[in-house]
Amino acid sequence: MASPAVNSIVGLDRFQDLWRRCLVEGARDDSASIHQRLVNSYCEPQRHYHTLAHIEHCLGLFDQCKSLVSNPDALELAVWFHDVIFEPGRHDNEALSKELYLYLSIKVHVPELRELVGRLIMATLHDGSSLEDDDARYMVDIDLSSFGLSWDEFLQDSDNLRLENPQLSDAEYYFNQGNFQNHLLGRERFYLSDFFSQRYESRARENLALYFERIRQSS
Repeated sequence: MASPAVNSIVGLDRFQDLWRRCLVEGARDDSASIHQRLVNSYCEPQRHYHTLAHIEHCLGLFDQCKSLVSNPDALELAVWFHDVIFEPGRHDNEALSKELYLYLSIKVHVPELRELVGRLIMATLHDGSSLEDDDARYMVDIDLSSFGLSWDEFLQDSDNLRLENPQLSDAEYYFNQGNFQNHLLGRERFYLSDFFSQRYESRARENLALYFERIRQSS
Protein backbone atom coordinates (compact mmCIF):
# COMPACT_ATOMS: atom_id res chain seq x y z
CA MET A 1 0.00 0.00 0.00
CA ALA A 2 1.56 3.29 -1.08
CA SER A 3 1.79 6.21 1.31
CA PRO A 4 -0.79 8.99 1.00
CA ALA A 5 0.27 12.32 -0.41
CA VAL A 6 3.18 13.66 1.59
CA ASN A 7 1.46 16.96 2.30
CA SER A 8 -1.76 15.41 3.67
CA ILE A 9 -2.55 15.32 7.37
CA VAL A 10 -1.58 11.63 7.46
CA GLY A 11 1.25 12.06 4.99
CA LEU A 12 4.96 11.41 5.28
CA ASP A 13 6.03 15.04 5.71
CA ARG A 14 3.98 15.54 8.85
CA PHE A 15 5.02 12.25 10.42
CA GLN A 16 8.70 12.80 9.63
CA ASP A 17 8.64 16.25 11.19
CA LEU A 18 7.13 14.79 14.35
CA TRP A 19 9.45 11.78 14.55
CA ARG A 20 12.55 13.86 13.88
CA ARG A 21 11.64 16.43 16.54
CA CYS A 22 11.67 13.64 19.08
CA LEU A 23 14.91 11.92 18.04
CA VAL A 24 17.71 11.75 20.58
CA GLU A 25 21.03 13.10 19.34
CA GLY A 26 22.75 10.69 16.98
CA ALA A 27 19.75 8.38 16.61
CA ARG A 28 19.00 6.79 13.25
CA ASP A 29 16.02 8.28 11.44
CA ASP A 30 13.72 5.49 10.21
CA SER A 31 10.68 7.73 10.01
CA ALA A 32 9.93 6.98 6.34
CA SER A 33 9.76 3.22 6.86
CA ILE A 34 7.83 3.61 10.12
CA HIS A 35 5.30 5.85 8.43
CA GLN A 36 4.86 3.28 5.65
CA ARG A 37 4.36 0.58 8.27
CA LEU A 38 1.65 2.67 9.93
CA VAL A 39 -0.10 3.36 6.62
CA ASN A 40 0.00 -0.32 5.65
CA SER A 41 -1.44 -1.33 9.02
CA TYR A 42 -4.31 1.16 8.90
CA CYS A 43 -5.20 -0.06 5.39
CA GLU A 44 -5.55 -3.73 6.36
CA PRO A 45 -8.67 -5.43 4.95
CA GLN A 46 -10.25 -6.34 8.31
CA ARG A 47 -10.56 -2.66 9.18
CA HIS A 48 -13.68 -0.60 8.55
CA TYR A 49 -13.58 1.96 11.36
CA HIS A 50 -10.01 1.75 12.71
CA THR A 51 -8.58 2.96 9.41
CA LEU A 52 -6.31 5.70 8.15
CA ALA A 53 -9.42 7.89 7.95
CA HIS A 54 -9.83 7.48 11.73
CA ILE A 55 -6.26 8.65 12.27
CA GLU A 56 -6.86 11.56 9.92
CA HIS A 57 -9.95 12.52 11.91
CA CYS A 58 -8.08 12.25 15.21
CA LEU A 59 -5.14 14.31 13.97
CA GLY A 60 -7.52 17.02 12.80
CA LEU A 61 -8.97 17.26 16.29
CA PHE A 62 -5.51 17.13 17.83
CA ASP A 63 -4.56 20.15 15.73
CA GLN A 64 -7.50 22.04 17.22
CA CYS A 65 -6.56 21.38 20.84
CA LYS A 66 -2.78 20.87 20.81
CA SER A 67 -2.14 24.31 22.29
CA LEU A 68 -3.99 23.17 25.43
CA VAL A 69 -1.90 20.07 26.18
CA SER A 70 1.36 19.74 28.08
CA ASN A 71 3.24 17.49 25.66
CA PRO A 72 1.77 17.78 22.17
CA ASP A 73 4.45 15.61 20.55
CA ALA A 74 3.67 12.72 22.90
CA LEU A 75 -0.05 13.08 22.27
CA GLU A 76 0.42 13.22 18.50
CA LEU A 77 2.61 10.10 18.57
CA ALA A 78 -0.06 8.33 20.61
CA VAL A 79 -2.70 9.29 18.05
CA TRP A 80 -0.61 7.83 15.24
CA PHE A 81 0.05 4.55 17.06
CA HIS A 82 -3.01 3.90 19.22
CA ASP A 83 -4.79 1.57 16.76
CA VAL A 84 -1.85 0.38 14.68
CA ILE A 85 -2.49 -3.20 15.80
CA PHE A 86 -6.07 -4.28 15.26
CA GLU A 87 -7.33 -7.85 15.14
CA PRO A 88 -11.07 -8.42 15.59
CA GLY A 89 -11.95 -10.19 18.83
CA ARG A 90 -8.63 -9.53 20.55
CA HIS A 91 -8.62 -7.66 23.85
CA ASP A 92 -4.95 -6.67 23.77
CA ASN A 93 -4.84 -4.55 20.61
CA GLU A 94 -4.00 -1.42 22.60
CA ALA A 95 -1.23 -3.19 24.52
CA LEU A 96 0.22 -4.57 21.28
CA SER A 97 0.04 -1.11 19.68
CA LYS A 98 1.91 0.30 22.66
CA GLU A 99 4.53 -2.43 22.42
CA LEU A 100 5.11 -1.73 18.75
CA TYR A 101 5.72 1.95 19.45
CA LEU A 102 8.06 1.09 22.32
CA TYR A 103 9.98 -1.33 20.10
CA LEU A 104 10.35 1.18 17.26
CA SER A 105 11.45 3.96 19.61
CA ILE A 106 14.16 2.05 21.53
CA LYS A 107 17.24 4.30 21.78
CA VAL A 108 15.46 6.71 19.44
CA HIS A 109 13.21 8.64 21.85
CA VAL A 110 14.02 9.51 25.43
CA PRO A 111 12.62 7.16 28.09
CA GLU A 112 10.28 9.79 29.54
CA LEU A 113 8.65 10.36 26.17
CA ARG A 114 8.35 6.64 25.47
CA GLU A 115 6.68 6.04 28.83
CA LEU A 116 4.21 8.87 28.28
CA VAL A 117 3.28 7.81 24.75
CA GLY A 118 2.75 4.26 25.97
CA ARG A 119 0.45 5.46 28.74
CA LEU A 120 -1.53 7.68 26.39
CA ILE A 121 -2.07 4.74 24.04
CA MET A 122 -3.32 2.61 26.92
CA ALA A 123 -5.76 5.34 27.94
CA THR A 124 -7.76 4.38 24.82
CA LEU A 125 -8.83 1.20 26.59
CA HIS A 126 -11.47 3.54 28.05
CA ASP A 127 -11.53 1.66 31.34
CA GLY A 128 -10.69 4.72 33.44
CA SER A 129 -7.02 3.81 33.83
CA SER A 130 -3.98 5.77 32.63
CA LEU A 131 -5.74 9.10 33.23
CA GLU A 132 -3.18 10.69 35.52
CA ASP A 133 -3.05 14.00 33.62
CA ASP A 134 -4.97 16.24 31.25
CA ASP A 135 -3.08 14.97 28.18
CA ALA A 136 -4.51 11.48 28.76
CA ARG A 137 -7.98 12.97 29.02
CA TYR A 138 -7.52 14.72 25.69
CA MET A 139 -6.37 11.42 24.19
CA VAL A 140 -9.53 9.69 25.41
CA ASP A 141 -11.75 12.51 24.15
CA ILE A 142 -10.12 12.55 20.73
CA ASP A 143 -10.65 8.81 20.40
CA LEU A 144 -14.32 9.08 21.43
CA SER A 145 -15.06 12.18 19.37
CA SER A 146 -17.05 10.28 16.74
CA PHE A 147 -19.91 9.92 19.25
CA GLY A 148 -20.37 13.68 18.95
CA LEU A 149 -20.48 13.93 15.16
CA SER A 150 -23.61 14.47 13.11
CA TRP A 151 -26.16 11.65 13.26
CA ASP A 152 -25.29 10.39 9.76
CA GLU A 153 -21.55 10.36 10.53
CA PHE A 154 -22.13 8.71 13.89
CA LEU A 155 -24.34 6.06 12.30
CA GLN A 156 -21.76 5.32 9.59
CA ASP A 157 -19.04 4.90 12.22
CA SER A 158 -21.34 2.62 14.24
CA ASP A 159 -22.03 0.47 11.19
CA ASN A 160 -18.30 0.27 10.42
CA LEU A 161 -17.57 -0.85 13.98
CA ARG A 162 -20.15 -3.60 13.58
CA LEU A 163 -18.41 -4.77 10.39
CA GLU A 164 -15.18 -5.16 12.37
CA ASN A 165 -16.77 -7.74 14.66
CA PRO A 166 -18.12 -10.46 12.35
CA GLN A 167 -17.29 -13.13 14.94
CA LEU A 168 -20.10 -11.86 17.20
CA SER A 169 -23.82 -12.34 16.76
CA ASP A 170 -25.97 -9.21 16.75
CA ALA A 171 -27.16 -10.03 20.26
CA GLU A 172 -23.61 -10.38 21.57
CA TYR A 173 -22.31 -7.32 19.77
CA TYR A 174 -25.07 -4.93 20.79
CA PHE A 175 -25.02 -6.22 24.36
CA ASN A 176 -21.29 -5.49 24.62
CA GLN A 177 -21.62 -2.12 22.92
CA GLY A 178 -24.56 -1.18 25.12
CA ASN A 179 -22.55 -1.91 28.25
CA PHE A 180 -19.68 0.25 27.03
CA GLN A 181 -21.90 3.09 25.86
CA ASN A 182 -23.91 3.10 29.09
CA HIS A 183 -20.64 3.26 31.00
CA LEU A 184 -19.74 6.42 29.08
CA LEU A 185 -23.19 7.91 29.60
CA GLY A 186 -23.00 7.18 33.32
CA ARG A 187 -19.98 9.41 33.78
CA GLU A 188 -20.53 12.90 35.14
CA ARG A 189 -19.29 14.13 31.78
CA PHE A 190 -19.17 12.08 28.62
CA TYR A 191 -16.07 14.02 27.56
CA LEU A 192 -13.40 14.61 30.18
CA SER A 193 -11.95 17.90 28.89
CA ASP A 194 -13.74 21.24 28.69
CA PHE A 195 -12.71 21.57 25.05
CA PHE A 196 -14.55 18.43 23.93
CA SER A 197 -17.38 18.62 26.45
CA GLN A 198 -18.40 22.08 25.29
CA ARG A 199 -18.34 21.05 21.63
CA TYR A 200 -19.59 17.46 21.55
CA GLU A 201 -21.25 16.49 24.86
CA SER A 202 -24.87 17.24 23.94
CA ARG A 203 -24.64 15.71 20.49
CA ALA A 204 -23.00 12.53 21.82
CA ARG A 205 -25.79 11.98 24.34
CA GLU A 206 -28.46 12.70 21.72
CA ASN A 207 -26.85 10.31 19.24
CA LEU A 208 -26.72 7.49 21.76
CA ALA A 209 -30.33 8.00 22.83
CA LEU A 210 -31.41 7.76 19.18
CA TYR A 211 -29.13 4.78 18.61
CA PHE A 212 -30.50 2.84 21.58
CA GLU A 213 -34.02 3.43 20.28
CA ARG A 214 -33.00 2.28 16.81
CA ILE A 215 -31.53 -0.94 18.19
CA ARG A 216 -34.59 -1.51 20.38
CA GLN A 217 -36.95 -1.16 17.44
CA SER A 218 -34.89 -3.51 15.26
CA SER A 219 -34.59 -6.27 17.87
